[in-house]
Amino acid sequence: MNHPFHFTYNLVAVGVVEGNVSANNQSVDFRLSNNSNPLHDLLKGMISLVFEPSHIWGEENISWVDWYEETGGLKWVLSTDDGHIALVKIIRYEDFFDEASGQVVLETSISMLDFYYAIIHRLDIFLKKEGLLNYEQKWQKDEFPFTYFLLLKKHLIEKGHWIPTKERLNTLSDEIDFLLT
Repeated sequence: MNHPFHFTYNLVAVGVVEGNVSANNQSVDFRLSNNSNPLHDLLKGMISLVFEPSHIWGEENISWVDWYEETGGLKWVLSTDDGHIALVKIIRYEDFFDEASGQVVLETSISMLDFYYAIIHRLDIFLKKEGLLNYEQKWQKDEFPFTYFLLLKKHLIEKGHWIPTKERLNTLSDEIDFLLT
């Protein structure tokens, strides 16, 4: 499977995450703190495009996701006209409350399944590596948005668009074993 959309997301310090989004020779680096819940907001926006398919009724099917950085931030604009192709736009704001400071830093159209796979696959590895307890301790604010994550992963599996990760990462497995004892 060719994946023209790449997403990284790594906890680099307590309450700080860094990552990158890239597509079509466009790249956006980000550094977010736990003053918001970026994963929750992104996954919720992705969920709404699939489970609230406004495009079926001829309405606009769009989600806006705000990610706040130390200064400024990113606004993801996710939309679909047909439920098959995702239009992804990321706007960087120097001052989040001044729309004139916004500049489009990434814009692409991509198969929704490829887009969702790029995000969920990366988060699948991330979650297996970090574990739910470690995530909460390192993020020190909100829990991992596990329900949204599982709904999107299930959607990919049902559509036959999931490739299981081959690496064996033990943190999450250890937590599940702990639950079963």
